[in-house]
Amino acid sequence: MRVHFIGIGGIGVSALAQYYLAKGHKVSGSDLARSEITDALKKKGIKISIGKPVEVNPRQTDLVIYSPAVKIENLKLKIPALSYPEALGELTKEYFTIAVSGTHGKSTTTALVSLILIKAGLNPTVILGTKLREFKNSNFRMGGAPAYLVIEADEH
Repeated sequence: MRVHFIGIGGIGVSALAQYYLAKGHKVSGSDLARSEITDALKKKGIKISIGKPVEVNPRQTDLVIYSPAVKIENLKLKIPALSYPEALGELTKEYFTIAVSGTHGKSTTTALVSLILIKAGLNPTVILGTKLREFKNSNFRMGGAPAYLVIEADEH
């Protein structure tokens, strides 16, 4: 599948893009500004357009995932599109999911839960709202069997 991420430089969207890449999908993205996150994604092989208006070619894209900050109704897409929260919700259907929510400490708690599961040998997939040293300074970790997913559930 070919997935294009609009707002790929966002912390959550970038982690989800890495998930799709790790699953073997062709991933591309766009964002208004270059950042440390977009640079890291490019190094992983993701083609990213910076600062240009979003142009999604329906012949080259099967799915669009977009940041909640993007006004998707302006894009007039002719292919399936999911917001980041919707896409994350779909992903949770495939895993035993632990979602951390709240007003303060979500990233810290998500990281701690993830590290506990790793130490316990449960090998979770993790989508995190910050970069973690134990994940090689990334906000994403691809796990394996058994199928556990730990996510930071934000206000969206």
